[in-house]
Amino acid sequence: MQIRRMFPFVLVAATPSAFASHMMCTFHSAGDPEYALEFLGYERVQQILFDLPGQGGAGSLRGGAYELLQFDEQTRSIHLLYTTPGDSTLPPSFTLKGSGKDVRLSIGGKALAGEFNCGL
Repeated sequence: MQIRRMFPFVLVAATPSAFASHMMCTFHSAGDPEYALEFLGYERVQQILFDLPGQGGAGSLRGGAYELLQFDEQTRSIHLLYTTPGDSTLPPSFTLKGSGKDVRLSIGGKALAGEFNCGL
């Protein structure tokens, strides 16, 4: 699987506090269409970017709408719960859980397999 950056413009368009941020980890689903998430921050996740089919382009999850129950770069493990705030420009509620090559994105009644990579 090829890893690609979804948002090369993020550091230029972001707030000054984001200048100390970097891409910590990524999730990419297998298959077509591809669902992708990027986790940005320094020592902790500060922003989560998404690129999901049918969402009209890439965007950022709003703080307070998600809960990171587990996030470990060393073991490449994740457990993320996202609850949509009712904004149609944001993705529907989803769960991302697993580690390494065994990660599942549950969204819209689908369970999509994918890979969670860190230290890119």
